[in-house]
Amino acid sequence: MKSSTVTVEDTEENRQICRKYCGGCPTYKYNSLEKSKPDTLFCARGKSSAPSMKEVNCYCPACPLFDKNNLVIGRFCHRG
Repeated sequence: MKSSTVTVEDTEENRQICRKYCGGCPTYKYNSLEKSKPDTLFCARGKSSAPSMKEVNCYCPACPLFDKNNLVIGRFCHRG
């Protein structure tokens, strides 16, 4: 069973995995989330500080970190 309280390590290795998946995410691209902090690894570093955000789609469940860390729901870029 997946836990709703999980800590994902904020490491460079995890950020690189994130860049591969978040970088291709329609919501990430549409909202130019690379311009706001944090710019990657939202599941570990918290939601984006982008002033407004339109959800276009969510790639979180496709990310290896999602399964590895037993994450649930997704959309970490705008859910704190």
